[in-house]
Amino acid sequence: MNYCGFHTHTTFSDGKNTIEEMVQAAIRLGMPVIGFSDHSDSPYQDYCMRVAEYPAYLAELDRLKEKYKDQITIMRGIELDSHSDPAIAGQVDYFLGSVHELVYEDRFYGIDHARDLQLECIERECGGDQLVFAQDYFNELVAHIQRTKPTIVGHFDVLTKFSVIDEQNPAYRRMALDALEKVVAVTPVVEVNTGAISRKWRKIPYPADFLLRGLREMGGQIILGADTHAADTIDCAFPLAVEIAKQAGFDTLLTLWPDGFREQKI
Repeated sequence: MNYCGFHTHTTFSDGKNTIEEMVQAAIRLGMPVIGFSDHSDSPYQDYCMRVAEYPAYLAELDRLKEKYKDQITIMRGIELDSHSDPAIAGQVDYFLGSVHELVYEDRFYGIDHARDLQLECIERECGGDQLVFAQDYFNELVAHIQRTKPTIVGHFDVLTKFSVIDEQNPAYRRMALDALEKVVAVTPVVEVNTGAISRKWRKIPYPADFLLRGLREMGGQIILGADTHAADTIDCAFPLAVEIAKQAGFDTLLTLWPDGFREQKI
């Protein structure tokens, strides 16, 4: 099958390659369509685009969309953080809704950036209880999805990235499934994200198997996202992601085109 990815970062935020270099890599792989989703402006992170950079980002996507129109379809997207101004969503073809940090008064923790930051957050803000931390994360994610209604839910359970959370804990699983149900009621498209695999933090994609099975039972749908930050990981572990999705009961995944989502047999 021809894989397509819709979670792609470039030098406009924290990627290593330019948009054009990523487009060329996608063409070499035979991707019929690719979506770009650089990080939206955030007051808490220095790796994100700034609002003043949005016009240049969109203009470059438009330039390359025209330049390579006979070789690949380019979708203009953005990864909208929960602390970003959602106005940019109206200027793109689609957007991912993702949570990257938790904020307590004037203290913030980049919870998908380092294990130590997760542990510090749990100790300082959550009374040492990983379940309180998980609930805080899911509360933030659900509120973000309900408020902004993104096209795609990004890395749903990214809080498990550093293996701090006991994913076998029944209380955690109930909490995660409850959050997933609330999210799917608003945005039924959830990405199967392989980004932590390319960074050697995980051997399987997000969401976890029990969440994928729950998603299927809830009537949700899936789309691939490598969460790639470099040209050599643009399709990282996509065959594995598809196989895991099949084992969870999915027989189709979505791709995104200018006329909307399309189902693809897997």
